[in-house]
Amino acid sequence: MRMVACALLVLAVTAAPATAGPADVAIDISNQIMSPFCDGVTLHDCPSQEALDLRAKIQRWASAGWSRERIYERLEAEFGAGIRAAPPARGAGTLAWVLPGLALLAGAGAAYSFARRWAVGSADAGTTPVVMSPRERARIDADLEALRGDTQSEVRT
Repeated sequence: MRMVACALLVLAVTAAPATAGPADVAIDISNQIMSPFCDGVTLHDCPSQEALDLRAKIQRWASAGWSRERIYERLEAEFGAGIRAAPPARGAGTLAWVLPGLALLAGAGAAYSFARRWAVGSADAGTTPVVMSPRERARIDADLEALRGDTQSEVRT
């Protein structure tokens, strides 16, 4: 029984993934482009008749063997580059993917720098030695002794 389970596990792990059919490609593309008919909604989520027609057109293109890139290029030619829900990771679109990461790193670096300066500044604040003359030191010692004497006399009574 264990041998069968191990064999099934090996087959499941090593099996070649199924290739996406035209319907899967069409659905995936409609999820990755913005609807030119409904503002702020992907084509997949747009309920208009025009969106249904465009999804059917994408389905026909995928069934005809068009590549994803060819379908994207056709849609961009017809509706403009803003049809993509996310900018492509090439050309100027690369900046849209890289700049947020760089901004995050810069912010983390600035926060680290400020925190380090603040921690070092507060640690150094109380470590400056006070220089007193022998006369000042004797006066402070006498005042402390007087305070200790008053406290001890209050405790005794």
